[in-house]
Formats: sequence, C-alpha cells, structure tokens
Amino acid sequence: MENSNNNNNNNDNNNNNNNNNNKYEDYNINKIEIKETKETGKYIESRIDMKLGESIINVQSPMCFSFHKHLVKQICYNCFSNSNEIKSPKFNKFKVDINKNYIIRCKSCKLIYFCSDECFEKVMSKESFQDSTTTHIHTPLECLALSTFQDQTKSSKINTLHDHTENRMIINYLSKIAYSNSIIKFKSLSIEMNQLIGGFNNNNNNNNNNNNNNNNNNNNNNNNNNNNNNNNNNNNNNNDNNNNQVLPSSSSSSLLNKEEIKNIKNKSYILRKLFNNFFFIIDEGIIEELYAKSQRNSFGLWKNSEECFGLSMYGNQTIYNYNNNNNGNYEKEGNNNYNNNNNNNNNGDSNGEIISISYFNHSCFPNCVRVQENQSINIYSLIPIKKGEELTISYIDIRMSTIHRLYHLKECYYFDCKCKRCTLPPLSTLSLEIEKTIQNYICKNNSIKCTGSLYLPPNYNNNNNNNNNNNNNNNNNNNNNNNNNNTNQRICNFCKWKENK
Repeated sequence: MENSNNNNNNNDNNNNNNNNNNKYEDYNINKIEIKETKETGKYIESRIDMKLGESIINVQSPMCFSFHKHLVKQICYNCFSNSNEIKSPKFNKFKVDINKNYIIRCKSCKLIYFCSDECFEKVMSKESFQDSTTTHIHTPLECLALSTFQDQTKSSKINTLHDHTENRMIINYLSKIAYSNSIIKFKSLSIEMNQLIGGFNNNNNNNNNNNNNNNNNNNNNNNNNNNNNNNNNNNNNNNDNNNNQVLPSSSSSSLLNKEEIKNIKNKSYILRKLFNNFFFIIDEGIIEELYAKSQRNSFGLWKNSEECFGLSMYGNQTIYNYNNNNNGNYEKEGNNNYNNNNNNNNNGDSNGEIISISYFNHSCFPNCVRVQENQSINIYSLIPIKKGEELTISYIDIRMSTIHRLYHLKECYYFDCKCKRCTLPPLSTLSLEIEKTIQNYICKNNSIKCTGSLYLPPNYNNNNNNNNNNNNNNNNNNNNNNNNNNTNQRICNFCKWKENK
C-alpha cells in the first residue's frame, strides 16, 4: 500500500496530460463527496449529474472476510470462485472432486480451500506474506486460531450461522493486525478499520444509563442528570477526536438491546481467550467494537441471487478534489501522504477525504446498486442522478411490502426507514412514480426468483463514445447499430441475466 501511494505521487508529477485525465477517471474524482450533519452522520452526495450506469466507486478486496462453514470447500479463498460453476472441461486445471468440492487446501488447519495451485501460491507463499501490495493472505496465526477455535457463542437470534461466520471474519482480521508492528501493510488495515462506524461503547454506556435511570427515577434524579451530562460531554469529546465514528442516518437513533450487547460481549470474551493462547494480547473492548462495526459495515458475499456464502468488511479509499488549472490539466488539492501520516494521524490523509462503501446509506428506492465481482465491490448508478442528490443502495430485497421492509430493517439493521418510499402516501403521484421506476429496474429473469437489479455495464459510456466516433467515419452502419444495441443491454447484479432489446 505504501509503495502504490509512492508510485501515485510520482505519476502526479511526471505523467502527461492524457495519463492524468485517465487516472482521474479511474479514481472517479469529482463525482462524489462526503457530507455530514449532527442528525444524520456521514453520507455520500453526487457532485455531478450522473448518467445511467455511472461507475461511482470500486474497492478491490476486503479487509477481512469469512465463508459459511458448510461452503468453505466450494469457495476459493483467494479468488472467491465457486466450484459449482465449473462445468466445462477447459477448466481442468481446477482441482475438484466428484462432489464438486475443491481439494487443494491448507494442510495445517484444513479449513482454507483453493481452486488452483496458482491461487494457493498467492495466499500461502512466503513471497505473498512479504509482498507489500496485498493483505489477502492466510497468516500462520489465522491457521492456528482456526485449528483450535470452537464456536461457543450462544445467540438468541435464529441465524446462528451468521454468528459463526462473523466470528471467523473477526479472526481473519485480528490474525493480520497481530503482525502490524513489524509489517506496514497490516498496520494500514488497523488504520482503515478505525475509520469505520462502530459505537459499541456508546451503545453499552447508553443502555447502562437507561437502566440506572429506570431503577432510580425517584431517588437520584439530580445524580442521574449529572451523570448523563458527563457522559454526553465524554461522548462529544470522543466524537471530536474520531470524526469518522459518527453513526450514519440509518443507525444514529438506534441502540443495541441488552441481548445483543450480551451476545457481543460473549463472543469477544471467547476470541480474547483464543488469541491469548497464542500470546497475542488484545483488549476485549477492541474486539467488542469490531463486532459492532461488523453489524454496521459488513457486506454479504453472494453465491447467487438467493444464497449468501459469507461475510466481508471493506476498507476505505482517500478521494481528492481536483481543480482545472486553465491549461486543460487538473491539479490535485494537497498531496497523497496517507501512509506518511500513518504514525501520526489515524484519520489518514488530511488533504483528502476518507470514503468507505459503508457510507452509502440505505433507501428502499435506491439510485445505486452494489455489484460484486469476485473479491471486488463496485457501485454503479441505477438511474440518472442529479448533482447534490444523496447516493443510496438497498440493504434488503426491495420487492418486499412496506410492512415487511420496515420490520426487516428494524430487526436486522436496527433503524426505522425514513426514505421517500416508506413515508409517502401509497397512492400519491410521486409514490406511484417511484413504484414504476422500481418495476423498471428490478430483475426480469423469470426462470429463477431473483432479487437483483438491472444496471448498465461499466463499459457503457466508453462504448457509446466509440460508437459515436464510428458513426462519424461511417463505413458500416449495420455493425454500428449492433454495437449500440449491445451497449444498451442492462444486466442483473446478482444472476447476471441480460435483458433483450
């Protein structure tokens, strides 16, 4: 990560105009910015008028992840490929048994599987461990931890599979930062994690305060008021020091209940004991905060439109503002000194804005869609977006009724949805227009019950530009017409179904 940033600095100084312009397009500079209010927390807003199919942000690989225990033999730890998708003899380089399970695995823990020898080497070799450009490796500590870990969590929730997978994801993260004192690339992970939203201690303290208030309403009103004021002052000081810990609009008014706090404490205690066995001493409060961040920032890894195969948490990117210098070139405001400030500034580059995919708030009428491509996550615009509009994605199946959506969001994400679709009168003109728009971009694949959304592929705008150039030098109208038809073909973000036009 440090090397790549140094290279970026050199490119800023030495690249020609064309290379600079391409670089800005790759980073999606000037498309988005982070806004924040005390009431809503952080959210992402468009700085330009966006077209349909606009590429907004891309994160190449997760900071930490884990697969569901019954699917670990079918998902490659390196490239996330699914063994059930191997149907052609041309994939004979993949090592799959008669049950379509991968057979190449870590010989020590026997819990990490790979689709090929190449993927095995990328994750397991000493060279990969020392490579400064990747943190996507299976560390020796993770191998030991998974070998000895026994899931002892007791959750009141039905989805205990989620708890088990979440435990392994936190193990994956802690097993990397254990090497942060000696390896810079792992230290950068902890800095990125610090930028994500958690707030477990605030939730815990507020619940404790509520309990104290309920027990002592009549006898200790003055004391409770003083304690609440002190706690509020402490929280305000913490927020001033950790601006990126402000809860988003979807979570700012919600608190974890007693059972959820107890569940997190139980899981944190187990993991702390586990790592203590390997002489990695970590404060239990840090692990509790990781679980709180997981609840607010984790993304499901999807095998298809109906089956999730794991969990992941993605890190941050630093975005910069670029100004036109009146010569047709663009100049960056500030320098990319993120890694140079690692030791002194936990907020990263003071000249750039830290952005996380988790800053995309939920809406039951989203204007953006998340697309998972192996390890990476991409965000594209679903509909044309005007400058100044908030960019949102959906956390749930938008086909559900309003009652079911509100219930699901409250139970799983701990907030009451206040989006237009949930608050407008059902038969109002705007509400009917919203439903019509949603019906237009939901997946039309009738062969399966897909919950995905249709978006234009990322090469849409590039192909359109090429087609316009071809039309100016038109020697073959038929071919150009066919190309135009292809570029207007939307695709489902889940099942990859393509609409016919």
